[in-house]
Amino acid sequence: MNTLNECKSSIETIYLSWDHLDDKCMKSLGEFIKNNQTINNIDIGFNKITDNGIEILLPYLIGNIAINKIDISYNEGITNKSVPLLLEIIQKSNIEDIKINGTSIENKNTIVTPLVENILKDGSDKIYMSEK
Repeated sequence: MNTLNECKSSIETIYLSWDHLDDKCMKSLGEFIKNNQTINNIDIGFNKITDNGIEILLPYLIGNIAINKIDISYNEGITNKSVPLLLEIIQKSNIEDIKINGTSIENKNTIVTPLVENILKDGSDKIYMSEK
């Protein structure tokens, strides 16, 4: 992950799915996000991230106005414990799309209302929802 921090290019999307990432990588990823304000899409699905990883990443996502999409799907170690953290991230950022399918979060609908509020706050008159 330190290689990311050495990159000085303007990056809009981080695609790190299926890369065997775990919680130990989240601080480096967070630092990269903090230092690159052009990132608007983060895909870290299909890894080994847990609730602890979400907690580590939290301060790097809160207040970030560039990021509007994040995919943490199929990280089975993410459970209901992360729901308040995800809600805080949504409420204190511009995230309009967060994928949590395949996690161990039981009631995935708990994050729908804050997402809709962010979408409408940004002036969108359309809301798209999908099962996947």
